[in-house]
Amino acid sequence: MICRKTKAFLFVFTFMLFGLSVAQEENYDLKACLAQAFKNSNLLKIADLSVEMSREDIAVAKAQRIPALSANGVYTRIGKVSSLSIPMGGQVREFKFGTPNRMNADVSARVPIFTWGRISSSIFISQKAMEMSTLQRKQKALEVTDQVLRAYYAVLLNQKMIAAKESNLERANRHLQIAEKRFKTGHVAKLQYLRARVQSMNAANALAETHSNLEKSNIWLAKVIGCEGEKVTAAGTLDYSPISFDVGALLQQAFSRRHDLAILALQREMSRKQISLAGSGNKPNVFASSSYSVQNGFNPMEPEKFIDNWNVGVQISIPLYDGGLTHHKVQKAELQLESAELREKEIREMIAMQIRQAIVNLSQAEGKISTQEENISFAKEALQSAEKQYNEGLISSIEVIDAQQALSQNELMVIQTIFNHIMAKLDLCKAIGDYTWFESSVE
Repeated sequence: MICRKTKAFLFVFTFMLFGLSVAQEENYDLKACLAQAFKNSNLLKIADLSVEMSREDIAVAKAQRIPALSANGVYTRIGKVSSLSIPMGGQVREFKFGTPNRMNADVSARVPIFTWGRISSSIFISQKAMEMSTLQRKQKALEVTDQVLRAYYAVLLNQKMIAAKESNLERANRHLQIAEKRFKTGHVAKLQYLRARVQSMNAANALAETHSNLEKSNIWLAKVIGCEGEKVTAAGTLDYSPISFDVGALLQQAFSRRHDLAILALQREMSRKQISLAGSGNKPNVFASSSYSVQNGFNPMEPEKFIDNWNVGVQISIPLYDGGLTHHKVQKAELQLESAELREKEIREMIAMQIRQAIVNLSQAEGKISTQEENISFAKEALQSAEKQYNEGLISSIEVIDAQQALSQNELMVIQTIFNHIMAKLDLCKAIGDYTWFESSVE
């Protein structure tokens, strides 16, 4: 006999194990999936680092306007120092030209006065690069959103498929029980019983395969939201939600919202400024410089004494010949500008094509859904009639099996078509750069 304390301990221990097993599986709705993905995505973290690097590039470009200060110090030990002995007043006086311990230190400053727009151009380019990094970060966020949505609805698809195949298995088992009972009583041949058994086994195998598909889609969802290795599943329903739209408005929305188009616009601005920057390669530069120095060995009368000095000057640098370097840099910048313009044209055409294709897929899915839902009601009625006639011995099991398969196929086709409608809607969202049809918090 097990004592009451032991029973209580076993009950608590079993409850804790059950609680831990339940806690291991996390159910995420769409909003939670997106929040986890934005929190854990390595792509977004890399994009954030790119933004920070662009900010540092701006600081580097602006630093060119600040005077450059440098300090230098030199100590030299000289083995032999020239000297001169001169008789003076009955004595011989020795003059040394330097000192064995030669030291000097100086501080210098250099500041650009005129660089033919090089510094301002580099600052402009770095600022536009910063804007581009920010847009690229937003584009990565949309890519993460698209991945999460597709993974999330793939899980819901398999959940819905499991429910439909469980219903089909239940119908097949019910028919198998009836066929087995009628076979044992001698009302039907063994062939009809075997057909019903095969049908039941096929339904069970199809259900097991869908369970495997669900597990794989859960694994993919966990990876996408940054919870790889954890047991994650989606909480929600696979619903059909028709949308209304205007093609012209969608095109305008896409052209105004797509980040890749905005990035190309920035690239064009940068390329124009790069042409100006490259063209300044053979233009003069003017710098102002100044220095202050302290050194010994300067006065032959007192070689150990430190003497200070200062200077101020202006430096003008005029390139005379660079072997065509400036010309080729300008040519390259002009080609980059032309390339950006062609890429923009191609992307605009691609956006228009993607929108039109998505609209066709949406319309096609919507038409199928209404037809297939009507077919399901007919298939249910046909199955009920077939089962009734089979029970009365008017038809064989093959007619019942055919009716079951027709109903199951229509149910699965409706689910798949709803999923296809959602994927077409996602394609449309991707084309216009806006996912608020799915989640209002998505920008």
